[in-house]
Amino acid sequence: MIRTLTLALLATAPAFAQETSGAWNYHFQQGIGQYLTGEWDSATGGALGLSCLSNGRVAIMAQVKGQAPPPRSSLVLSVSSRAGSRSIGFPTDASGTAKVAISDSRFRALWAELRARDIVTLRYSDGRNSVQSLDGAAKLLPAKPCG
Repeated sequence: MIRTLTLALLATAPAFAQETSGAWNYHFQQGIGQYLTGEWDSATGGALGLSCLSNGRVAIMAQVKGQAPPPRSSLVLSVSSRAGSRSIGFPTDASGTAKVAISDSRFRALWAELRARDIVTLRYSDGRNSVQSLDGAAKLLPAKPCG
């Protein structure tokens, strides 16, 4: 009986996909594709996450030393390489998450820069910052944002 129940639960479990390239990971579960780099909830370092939502929006999440950006402030992502750099800012909501449409020109520019550059610096309005490697981003992030 228990074995039958376990098999039934496994058969109805939602699809879960995972892929890794360099410093980046991709997870797809319950209709949400998540591109992640860094160490989440760590007292040192930082992390960046891009969650492609089924409603055509994206949630940009960041942590510096385990802390999200201050609520209702800004998150600036400065993407750099030897060829140059570009800074793109996003307002954060009450949870410190930036949410924009996938079609938003700022997000589309950020996506292209993440694929083309070497590092991204996360900058909070209170001055905290962290640098993340973009090693593997060009391979893992498809050419079309959230594609």
